[in-house]
Amino acid sequence: MEGAVEYQVNLKYIKKAFLPVTREQKLAEFMPVFNVTGEGEQKKVSGKVEARARVYLPEFLNFAKKLGFKVEANESLLKWLNLPPSKRERLEYSGSKRIVLKTRDDYAYLRLMIYGVVMSVLKDPNDWGQLEDYVLSMEPMALRFWASRFRNTYWKYKNRRKLDYLARRFLEVEWI
Repeated sequence: MEGAVEYQVNLKYIKKAFLPVTREQKLAEFMPVFNVTGEGEQKKVSGKVEARARVYLPEFLNFAKKLGFKVEANESLLKWLNLPPSKRERLEYSGSKRIVLKTRDDYAYLRLMIYGVVMSVLKDPNDWGQLEDYVLSMEPMALRFWASRFRNTYWKYKNRRKLDYLARRFLEVEWI
């Protein structure tokens, strides 16, 4: 059963929230993808979405790359994201605007899920760097605990506001 699960994060369009700094914003959907073998062929079956969170680019993508995620997106889109906001209006990009992150490492997936959900309640880019360092230093037991709390809360309520409430409790208990 080695390699039977691949973890995927889909970054989709989301209406922009107002921040003191300009950042590209996406809705991150965290889900497992199961490799199922049946009748001589192998299929990929998407699992249930485990969490949804508003994330801010490029910090989220940089953290995902640091964890070893493979980024699948249109090349012109990735070049567009790396441009400063003043030059983005002039550059047109074509193709899919969706970004997909994939990995087989479950701890990297849990770290990115915790980072993404907690990042959505922090509005200061300086805090994102400190959160990144903290999430990288978390023990496996704490990672599994908080990721399961986020997943179970999302499955129960199907509501990002409940996840935001729980993310603020994470900040009180773990980080601050």
